[in-house]
Amino acid sequence: MTVGRGVFRSNWEGWRSAAFDNRIYIFVLLAIPVGMYFGLPKRGDIDWPDAPRHALNGAFVLDLIEQFPWRHPIEFAYDYYRQWPALTILFYPPLFYAVLAAVYAVFGVSEASALLTELAFLFLLAWGAFRLSRHWLDPPPALAVALLLLGAPELAFWGRQIMLDVPAYAFLVWAAELLVRHLKSGQKWALYAAVICAMAAAYTKYNAIFFVGPIAISLLYAYGWRIFRQRTVLQAAALGGLLLLPLVGIFFAFGSYNLGQAAALPGAEASRWSIAQLTYYARIMPSVISWPTLGLACLYVLALPFAPALRLPRADAIFLCSWLLVGYAFYSMIAVKEPRHILFITYPLALAAVLVIDRTLAKVSFRYGISLAFAAAILAMTLTTETVPSVAGMLGAAEAVAQLAPPDTNVAFWGSRDGTFVYAMRAYSGRRDLGVVRLDKILLSDVAVYVEHGFKENIISPDEMTDTLRNLHVQYVVFQTRYYDDLASVKALEEALGSDKFSEVERIPMTANYGKGYMADLVIYRMKEEVPRGRVAPEMQIKLLGRSL
Repeated sequence: MTVGRGVFRSNWEGWRSAAFDNRIYIFVLLAIPVGMYFGLPKRGDIDWPDAPRHALNGAFVLDLIEQFPWRHPIEFAYDYYRQWPALTILFYPPLFYAVLAAVYAVFGVSEASALLTELAFLFLLAWGAFRLSRHWLDPPPALAVALLLLGAPELAFWGRQIMLDVPAYAFLVWAAELLVRHLKSGQKWALYAAVICAMAAAYTKYNAIFFVGPIAISLLYAYGWRIFRQRTVLQAAALGGLLLLPLVGIFFAFGSYNLGQAAALPGAEASRWSIAQLTYYARIMPSVISWPTLGLACLYVLALPFAPALRLPRADAIFLCSWLLVGYAFYSMIAVKEPRHILFITYPLALAAVLVIDRTLAKVSFRYGISLAFAAAILAMTLTTETVPSVAGMLGAAEAVAQLAPPDTNVAFWGSRDGTFVYAMRAYSGRRDLGVVRLDKILLSDVAVYVEHGFKENIISPDEMTDTLRNLHVQYVVFQTRYYDDLASVKALEEALGSDKFSEVERIPMTANYGKGYMADLVIYRMKEEVPRGRVAPEMQIKLLGRSL
């Protein structure tokens, strides 16, 4: 009995000590996103065009839940788009927006709430990377891997924007951790959870589906041809298939247009098999994860044949290699390439960079300090040299025009950041009776995703422009100066606004925290004639749905 109590006491104390140590590491990983959050501009001055649309999608889900079941979801979505024409729900997978709606329900609809959700996923990503790295490293170097990921320039940039990349990556890293746990322990629940996390990643961003490949390769290596008789694996595959079916339906109904438009962008038609296309991500990888991290990762690979101590167990090595190679091949085959698309394969590189330090210096007593110092230096360099862009002015214009606009009318907008203006009207104006008319829908046609990617110009006279605004019950117009002002249609709009039928009310400068600061003015015009009450939306072609509203 005494021996038993002593063993129990020893195990309990060991467990408690380990738990305390893990809490310290988790606290460190939590403190970094919290610090990032408080250092971010978050009053609605959103620069990146996709970010306010993602933020608005969460508001849509919240508003839909509040209306349910009194409104039909599809008709509600159409009406919502007519009022707030920056909605992209189902253009992307819905999971992030459901989480965002829950946060909005607690903290209110705002950029601050949306960034809180984003930074929470950034913490989950770092914590998952730490847990995954613990399969091969002690806690200090495992923490270094997580810090290297947080300090990867591309990840740190997008992790501080309202975007889908980091939330999807967080799910992928946890899927990897659970898969390795299953391979090492045989725990059934871990494989089921890995499949669920992988599907959650795909429900957050479509292209995360590539991770099914590394999972399948790892399981095939672990079980061989016995895999087709392994009930656990077959059940996990069935679970994944069932979870994937709704997403496939959503993609082919909505998301495939996104892919088609992307493939049609200028330059995207270049051969996927050209050297330039195949090496694109290899060439930009230093800017994605930093030169020092990539250099150490390459050193690890080059030293593997000559340093057995660096090698991981074969099953683990196959999983990590397939993660890297399958992901690289997958993204290289996508016509449109951006540095952020390759974020999902950066973990094996960060792990390799720390492994080469930790195992090469295995007999050095302060090797933990070296790996931590290296990772902390990369993180500090990234955070101190990178600026998260923001552009002030849109929120001020939205708040100003919301105070002036009569009930149940529209506000027309022409400018470069229409999504930011629309989101500011929904989130900050307090005027749910107002609607927004995007004038690019009237002045331009055949816009390829964004105005910057191509369009056709509509022919319209100043008088026709005035009549159109009156018919749409637009009392106030927000006009950004110096934005495509060489176009005939924009000149017609400017001429109409400068006529005796409109009066200038207020001029708000747009300023950015990058470049030279000043960008343009947001000029608020009022139509002198009183317009009828009741929002009227222009006819809009929604190629995404193959219909017009």
